[in-house]
Amino acid sequence: MCMAFAAANAGQSVPRIALAGLLVVAVGGLGHVYAPRVLPSSLDRGFWLAGAGLVGALTAFRETTSLIVVVLIALLFTFLAVCGRSVLYFLIRRARRRGRAVPALVVGAGAHGHRLARNLLAYPEYGLLPLGFLDETPGEDPCVPVLGGPGDVVRVVQAHGVRAVVIAGQGQQSIARTARSLGCDVYLAPDLGELIIDFVTLREHVRSFPLVRMRPEAQRGLAWPLKRAMDIAVALTGLVVSAPVLALCALLIRMETGPGVLFRQRRVGYRDQPLELIKLRTLRPADAHESETLWSIAHDSRIGPVGRLLRKASFDELPQLWNVLRGDMSIVGPRPERPHFVKKFSRTVPGYRLRHRMPVGITGWAQIHGLRGDTSIEDRVRFDNHYIDGWTLRTDLKIMLQTVWSLLRPGGG
Repeated sequence: MCMAFAAANAGQSVPRIALAGLLVVAVGGLGHVYAPRVLPSSLDRGFWLAGAGLVGALTAFRETTSLIVVVLIALLFTFLAVCGRSVLYFLIRRARRRGRAVPALVVGAGAHGHRLARNLLAYPEYGLLPLGFLDETPGEDPCVPVLGGPGDVVRVVQAHGVRAVVIAGQGQQSIARTARSLGCDVYLAPDLGELIIDFVTLREHVRSFPLVRMRPEAQRGLAWPLKRAMDIAVALTGLVVSAPVLALCALLIRMETGPGVLFRQRRVGYRDQPLELIKLRTLRPADAHESETLWSIAHDSRIGPVGRLLRKASFDELPQLWNVLRGDMSIVGPRPERPHFVKKFSRTVPGYRLRHRMPVGITGWAQIHGLRGDTSIEDRVRFDNHYIDGWTLRTDLKIMLQTVWSLLRPGGG
């Protein structure tokens, strides 16, 4: 709106004004100009705001007007944007002081938690109103009540309408992730002298108590729908391109193992949902129990030459493109496992269940690092969770390219 006003007063055309506006939003987004803040300021990301105006004006108007006019448009845009943000943030602070603050829960009723809660109560313009603590013991005389222990986070959040959780000092990752999954904004408030302060950029605070905002779940990001769109595009293209290969493989399997070229198996997918995985058959198991509980058939003597060739070239995985197209799987993600082994590994391997936070995939971060077949489960879990914690669309593209390269290079597959 500010760019449109500034450019219209300079006599620019509507299409060029629209282009400048889109560029301002795009550059502002890259610079986190629109990122939420606990206590927003009109000067937050000020240089990015001015830069967005300059980029938009230069790109859209340089061909139709002089450089001086372009600079004046950018300056007027910046002035209007800062003034507009000042008015908006003033109204936000005023509303918060009048009781419009977000209901919050403070995890940790120690000395640091009490200091933090008292400041939040005294300065409601920060927008976080502590309703109570979550702790095993109340500690010193609490300024707000202790509503439950760490294991009560779901009950307390739902019962009291909590929309923000502040973890005072050292907290449990499970509490933070549970609160985030319930739709809460989650903050870590490290105490003075804690090591994390020297390792992260501190952009937010409550009366100089540093706050670190927890990253949103990947599924809530703007790039998440693009992952599904990319899955559909790759799966469709892969099925069309590989159709002759699939037909030839099916014929060879039919000749080697008899009827039934497709192998279907129950696996555990995204958020522990069951799925039916489809592969080309390379071995006919003795019975259903063997299919569900036999860990690896890589060195099974019952596999014929065709089966071994298909497994080595990973051609037996091609039908899983249909799973991707149906939405059961993604191209990139942790490999799905059978229910028998999911139960077993969940009891013995820390973090195994966390792999199911992301849709399962045909290839993944663990696979491109050689962790497939009969390899360390602990290593796979570590690689899979690292991929999930830092997921970006760029990471998926990188894994896809490395997967293709591993299949094409000599000795790959």
